[in-house]
Amino acid sequence: MKKLYIFLFVLNFSIFQNLNAIDKNINLEKKLELQWKNYDKARELLLQKAALGDVPLEEKLISREDWEKLIALSPSEDFTDDDLLYLKTLQEKRIYKAKIKAKYESIIDLTKVRHKQLEKQFCEQFPKGGMLHVHPSGTLDRNIANILLQKNNPVLEFDAIFNDIDNSSGNKMLYPSERLWLSNLPKGAKYSDLTKNSQNKFQSFLFLPAGKQPFPRFNSVFSFLNFATPDNSSYQQSLLAFVNKAAKEGVIYIEFTGTAKPQFYDTLSYLENQTGVTLRLNNAFRRTKDIKNLNDDWNKFINSSSNKYLVGIDFLDNEENNPSLEKGQFIYSSALFGSLNGTNKLHRTMHSGEIGLIEDPRDSMIMGVERMGHGVNLSKDIIALEYASRNKMPIEINISSNLRLTSIDNVKQHPFIKYLRLGLPVSLSTDDEGMFDIDINNECTIALKKTDISYAELKQMSYNSITTSFAAKEDKDLLKIKLDHLFYQFEKSSFVQNLDLLKISSY
Repeated sequence: MKKLYIFLFVLNFSIFQNLNAIDKNINLEKKLELQWKNYDKARELLLQKAALGDVPLEEKLISREDWEKLIALSPSEDFTDDDLLYLKTLQEKRIYKAKIKAKYESIIDLTKVRHKQLEKQFCEQFPKGGMLHVHPSGTLDRNIANILLQKNNPVLEFDAIFNDIDNSSGNKMLYPSERLWLSNLPKGAKYSDLTKNSQNKFQSFLFLPAGKQPFPRFNSVFSFLNFATPDNSSYQQSLLAFVNKAAKEGVIYIEFTGTAKPQFYDTLSYLENQTGVTLRLNNAFRRTKDIKNLNDDWNKFINSSSNKYLVGIDFLDNEENNPSLEKGQFIYSSALFGSLNGTNKLHRTMHSGEIGLIEDPRDSMIMGVERMGHGVNLSKDIIALEYASRNKMPIEINISSNLRLTSIDNVKQHPFIKYLRLGLPVSLSTDDEGMFDIDINNECTIALKKTDISYAELKQMSYNSITTSFAAKEDKDLLKIKLDHLFYQFEKSSFVQNLDLLKISSY
């Protein structure tokens, strides 16, 4: 009889726990649905503002205070600490299940690669697909920089650079010792006048100093690139070297973020013909500009002629003190409005959640982005992360860049693997690979060495880089066929076969 009582107690307790979990889930889902409705209301107001005719710009903008009021749930509906803890538990369960599923579906055993410390060699062979987050000027590497500086032999004048830095409102900086060294160079000296050591020292200004750096120091690197690429011919030579290198690394598609202009379209055409890599462009808008100048930039851009290489827009530069909502709402609401009513075909990505406000990733999604660049701060807002997961928000991940420029100190802190397992279509890219002294092989190697990523997940990221690209459907179809073929070759390669990496005997 005692055993029966114990059995009934355990059974009732189990039923109570299950019912409690069901109640928690129902309650959480109701709150999430209300939150998503508020997100929709905020987006709808943006579109209403975008539809206004010839009215002052200020009337088309939503204040932060009004925005947060639109989004916020009422006190009785708001998420409690228990709700957030329960949601975190649910996400962790989904992450674990996705990890196990991917490991089971992997036809290559990466534990053998890790055991033999062959991560670098594996990644050199592994097909990458595309890179969706590349700044063209930031691709200049040390070898090409040396060649171009020797060839162009620039006059080393820095007054304009110092003036630009001094008037950047803190968005650019040099360390005092760096500025002193540059100031002490002979006035009017050419690059060839310097000693070899001084040439090497000067070249270092075209790349980011070692270790973690503040964003303004990163921004200052761009001020020095023209010494190596003062004309289109030199710039084209630099880009050709980058695209050729990427092709050898298994890249078949690249989306650049830069300024849309006829000369650059010609360069993209030339690079495509020379390398066989499909290239496209997202026009860059700089969030460090004031809202009036951004408005002018948008109007000028949207009234310019279209081109097959131009596929979308991006919003970049220092997020600190330049939030997505306050600086980007007019451009992105206008782009979304035009896309919905058929007046433009522009896709929308945005640098969001690299640094700056925790709310930036949430706001960018509400504003209608189709992809997000960096997105590391998305992990700090569990509700926005859930929204991103349910909407399968693509993320352009740049691991090395984030280690150098954000609060993330090591790869284990980076949320990309968490995003991937929550269903976000993550893809790897390099951001400004020349400045960081990296390449896409490096990013693959880091992921393989420093995380427990499985082969199926690594392969999925390669396909994500094609399926979430802004390329036209017919281009995507061809790129997917190419990538299928590359993976067929890789998985049948002597590298894979000789190391006995396949978990199945037949392919």
